[in-house]
Amino acid sequence: MNPNLKCSCAGRAAMQPVALAEALLGVQCGDCHGMVMDMDDWRSWKAADPKRVPHEVDDEVIEVFDLAAVRHCPECERLMQRLRVSAGPDFRIDRCVACQNLWFDQGEWRALVSRGLAGRLDELLSDGWQRRLQTEEVREARLAALRRRYGDDCIDELDRIRTWLDTQPHRDELLALLRAD
Repeated sequence: MNPNLKCSCAGRAAMQPVALAEALLGVQCGDCHGMVMDMDDWRSWKAADPKRVPHEVDDEVIEVFDLAAVRHCPECERLMQRLRVSAGPDFRIDRCVACQNLWFDQGEWRALVSRGLAGRLDELLSDGWQRRLQTEEVREARLAALRRRYGDDCIDELDRIRTWLDTQPHRDELLALLRAD
């Protein structure tokens, strides 16, 4: 990791080395407390021991300060991609496609560690993961709209019936019977 990076926050502070995990270094801004990690460093760290995970976080509540603004890469100044961690208004991590740097706003690395995701960054940053999150978000929005339209009792009953139907060996026949006049 390049230790001569400057943060893009208002203070434009020099970044200082920080240990993200045993044998995994990044750099951190002294002003905004954001951190940058090179994905090549993470991949090397992970390759040394594929079962390796960062130390557990013992805080019950982790405060995340996700900035909604698009960030410039501290190394090359290109705009970074904002990638979802989970469905909903959680937080996003920023990735520079050119440099393969990740930016973590204050608390984001600790949140990834506490959720068991810090050792799965390649998966989290993949197109498949991002598509799955988008599909989940659309499904949840659709379900919320149906609940508003038909009520919780109706949708809960449909869920109960769906669960029962999924256990039936002749599910398609039963669905055909329901649709028949």
